[in-house]
Amino acid sequence: MNEAELTLSELAAASGVEARTIRSWVAQGLLPAPLMRGPSARYPSGTLDRVLAVRAMRDTLGMPMVEIRKELLLANAERIRSFAERAAAPNAEAAAPKANPSSALDYIGALRAMARPVAMSAGQPLPGPPSGFEALEQRLSQGRAEPPRKARAEEWLRIPITPDIEFAVRAPLDPEQRARLERCADLIRDILLGRDL
Repeated sequence: MNEAELTLSELAAASGVEARTIRSWVAQGLLPAPLMRGPSARYPSGTLDRVLAVRAMRDTLGMPMVEIRKELLLANAERIRSFAERAAAPNAEAAAPKANPSSALDYIGALRAMARPVAMSAGQPLPGPPSGFEALEQRLSQGRAEPPRKARAEEWLRIPITPDIEFAVRAPLDPEQRARLERCADLIRDILLGRDL
């Protein structure tokens, strides 16, 4: 693929992934951050391969984001490139237009499809009670028999440690307490990532 440093709009155009989705993947730690801030910010070389790889793992292979993150943590450049080539390869599945491939409804639909048991010979869903999302929808449509709980407004401080782990503490905190918790989060991050203390 292209090894040049690209802007966000160039990445979006080259990959077919919306700019806001790319920003979300950067925030989730799936993609590297741009080299600088601002409208002319450029992403490191190899980012296009990663964007295409994430798209292929999500859309073509149906992998959940947690699994994609794990795969990217362990994958070398060659493996990422092989996933990227799946996204770039013209095939019926990748070429099929989607109204909004990154919508929550598409994601839930994909989960439903994977959750339905399939008969081996007929290829038809097996009859039986609903499960997964279908069971949840039925329960929600029936309404609640109990009175709803009263909402309690609580303020929480959330400090990200890694893309999958965060430190959540009930707030409000004074500035000194907050600074101490930030230092604790930094130490936890260093321990988890194997950095020398």
